[in-house]
Amino acid sequence: MRMRRGTLRGLPLLVLAALAVGVDAAPVGAQAVKIGLVDLQRVLLESKKGKDALAKLKTDRDAKQRDLDAQEKKVRQTETDFEKQRSVLSEDARREKEKVMQKARRDLARIVDDLNREFGERERDLRERLVREITTVVREYGKKNGYVLILEVRAAGVMHSSEGADISKEVIAVYDAGK
Repeated sequence: MRMRRGTLRGLPLLVLAALAVGVDAAPVGAQAVKIGLVDLQRVLLESKKGKDALAKLKTDRDAKQRDLDAQEKKVRQTETDFEKQRSVLSEDARREKEKVMQKARRDLARIVDDLNREFGERERDLRERLVREITTVVREYGKKNGYVLILEVRAAGVMHSSEGADISKEVIAVYDAGK
């Protein structure tokens, strides 16, 4: 089969024209895609609600720690008194006091473990509640402001973004306003 001369002559020009038109061709009314980033840790630590909730938890923990310190001081004082009296105590009295001190140490260790577990759970529950609230705020903010996608900075593993992409400050303001 033989091609006619001149059939392909205009093809390169036609391809270039199509490419030139296609490069700038965008759907009518197309807008830039808005993508935002939020640093949840920053919102938790800098928002009024986050600060207040974490401060209350710290106050409760500090109060329990003071009680614990007083109990620990009492146990240490009992041990010090025992060491001073050890030489004058009978064997039975000494064994009895040692049992009492061991029980006091075990009780104290159990209290420490219980408090650590309790406050660990309280902090986890508090953070989960705050993150749920913040997530709701982020979703509403995103819808209201036309964001197609909002990512959490740390979870998404963001390596680079423009400064304008981080909306954490705006989320903090909306969250604190309680809207």
